[in-house]
Amino acid sequence: MPAVAGRGRAAGALGALAGLAACLAATACRPAAEAAPEIALRWTVEPKPAAVGLTTVCLTLTDTTTGQPVSGASVRLEGDMSHPGMAPVFSHAREVRAGRYEAPLELTMAGDWLLLIEATLRDGRTLRRQARLPGVGPRLPGGSGP
Repeated sequence: MPAVAGRGRAAGALGALAGLAACLAATACRPAAEAAPEIALRWTVEPKPAAVGLTTVCLTLTDTTTGQPVSGASVRLEGDMSHPGMAPVFSHAREVRAGRYEAPLELTMAGDWLLLIEATLRDGRTLRRQARLPGVGPRLPGGSGP
């Protein structure tokens, strides 16, 4: 009888592990809750249309509950090509006026880019957004960069 009782415990333990794994899988695949859902992010790039070389990413952060600009954030950007194998490019934005930030970003190749924008707000919350920058063209005559 001890062998049968041991099998019952093992089966129960396996069932518990399977349940735990299912719970973890269900929650691990969901995106994290937005840390600052009331903050609106608008962005543009200069030059237009975007081309290989030095590009300025202009970002505006606004509190949608008050309509006020969000000042004092630390804003970082990562630019990734939409296909694998390319090294990402990184930049930090500086605040040029209340709620408006500008970041130089060196686009190294023509094609579609994905911008990952991370802003740490004064209160410590972190805003994370993605933005698509499709159709970056070849270097403009007289353009800068490698």
